[in-house]
Amino acid sequence: MSLLLAYVSVWIALFAWASFIDLKSFVLPDWLTLPLILSGVVFNAFSVNNFCSDTDSLLGVLIGYGLIRLVDECYFKVKKQRGIGQGDAKLLAAIGAILGWQSIFPVLCCAAILGVVVGLSLIRFKRLTLQNRIPFGPFLSLFACAFMLEKAVSFRL
Repeated sequence: MSLLLAYVSVWIALFAWASFIDLKSFVLPDWLTLPLILSGVVFNAFSVNNFCSDTDSLLGVLIGYGLIRLVDECYFKVKKQRGIGQGDAKLLAAIGAILGWQSIFPVLCCAAILGVVVGLSLIRFKRLTLQNRIPFGPFLSLFACAFMLEKAVSFRL
């Protein structure tokens, strides 16, 4: 088994675990998100088959975290309440650490679109109302895994 396959397998398992926790408790714990960030940076800095450069990985951490925080701050200014959690920001930072800053925007856009579709469907079928929250971590995780697998396949696992 290649080192790349090992990393990808562990990351997929951790993203799945994070999704289940977020679905159940609306929390993405630091003990799960912070090691994802660190492992992404270490992998890209020291692996031969890395997904991006170490600089792109570090920029991914900063942009991933900063973008979610910026959106939440804007929402807070308008609504006077938080709209997205710190765990989501750390999860997107982990995605940036693993896949590089270039993957942040496609992953975020795909996750947001699917989140809206799922949310509207649940409202349409009267499973939720506009007042209910929907965890965002599972959508981010799903597309992070898809992008990761796409990159890994290009290395011919």
